[in-house]
Amino acid sequence: MDQAIKRAPAPGAGGAGPPSPRGGPAAGSGPRIPPPGSANALDYIFLLRPTILIPVWTFFLLGARHGRPAAGVSPDPVMLAAGLALFSALMGAVYVINQITDRATDLAANKLFLISHSIVSLPSARIMAALLAAASLAGGFLFMSGKFLIILSASLLLGLLYSVEPVRLKKRAVLDIAANAAGSGVLNTLAGWTAAGAPIEGYVVLLPYPLAVASVHMVTALADIEADRGSGLGTSGVLAGPGTGMRIAAGLMCAAAASALLVGNRPALFASLLSLPLLVAAASGMKEPAAGRILLPAKIATLVFALAAGFFFPLFIPLLAAVIIATRIYYKRRFGISYPSL
Repeated sequence: MDQAIKRAPAPGAGGAGPPSPRGGPAAGSGPRIPPPGSANALDYIFLLRPTILIPVWTFFLLGARHGRPAAGVSPDPVMLAAGLALFSALMGAVYVINQITDRATDLAANKLFLISHSIVSLPSARIMAALLAAASLAGGFLFMSGKFLIILSASLLLGLLYSVEPVRLKKRAVLDIAANAAGSGVLNTLAGWTAAGAPIEGYVVLLPYPLAVASVHMVTALADIEADRGSGLGTSGVLAGPGTGMRIAAGLMCAAAASALLVGNRPALFASLLSLPLLVAAASGMKEPAAGRILLPAKIATLVFALAAGFFFPLFIPLLAAVIIATRIYYKRRFGISYPSL
């Protein structure tokens, strides 16, 4: 979770975009931007932002893990894989829509590149988002339960409300965090829970996850304060400022740990407690955290939760490594930059 449960458009880590890739082939040279309309097959794959899909998979798998005892039987691996694929496709559509609506600010900030710099054309991006959303909903209707289809539909609606005017929750303080918490922390985990065959009853055990998502989203909002303020976005980061915002993030993660203890969610308890020290240190030691390091607590927290999911689903760990390595290679070869990075 390079950005962690990052500022991905809700529902997803969340969910705003990852920080601008930093680094490059030479000091001060900046990224190499391919010409408009020069998209290749890999560009369309990375348009889905697989590093932001890592939090999606993380909370889906954690939801499935908690749903297993509630279901009373081991989940059908085929149905679980189908649910994960369908939810990932839906979130991919949401992320493309977010890049479409953010293309002007991404161009000004010189980040994300593919749509903002017209490497992928706007019509192609719109078609891709529509096809992904349609395929996800159709697959949910044909192969999954009615509850899962409702979750897919709610996730798409929330993603649209997050990114698209006139609502555009992304630009509204408090609501931006709430949307990400609801998307990545509730709908995302509920998708895994439902795909595991569990009834809705007992879902309270997943209470810590939206609080953890809110914590990490608050941190990522702080990293984009200047860009958001310049674009007229009244985000939670802009409203709170770095010092207060980091203290809010630490408080939310503390609440996640406390709620995990209350509901008996041991994976969330351990992940929250491991994530908390860096947030507390940042909150107590920095009034104006350095821009290049402000995301570190969010990245560490995201990684910790991903590893928690990998403990129960060991194949997730090599997938996590493969996505990060492939993304690193892609950005280095395509744009001449090192991303993701600490």
